[in-house]
Amino acid sequence: MCCQKKNAQTPQKWIGIAAITAYRWTLSPVFYAFGVRCRHEPSCSLYAMDAIMAQGLWRGSWLALGRIGRCRPGGTHGYDPAPLTRTGSPWWKIWAFRGTDGPAIE
Repeated sequence: MCCQKKNAQTPQKWIGIAAITAYRWTLSPVFYAFGVRCRHEPSCSLYAMDAIMAQGLWRGSWLALGRIGRCRPGGTHGYDPAPLTRTGSPWWKIWAFRGTDGPAIE
């Protein structure tokens, strides 16, 4: 289940989720019409929502930026869920979170 059905606990998380939802309703259909599609499952916007809900706005945003950076020609593709638990890696080491498996946030 996606994090959209979950209420954000803090105002910061709510603002981050609202910004991503606005993107999904406005710009995402435009990109899709021009053939720009996400190479990962779940999509980068859903990944960002899950990361923000699980990790907080700051760390979740960094994880989402790292995911968007991997979504390029020659980059990764396929199933890549957001990490649900914090690891010992520093927040700026966004490449250290790639490929962590886990269920979607319920």
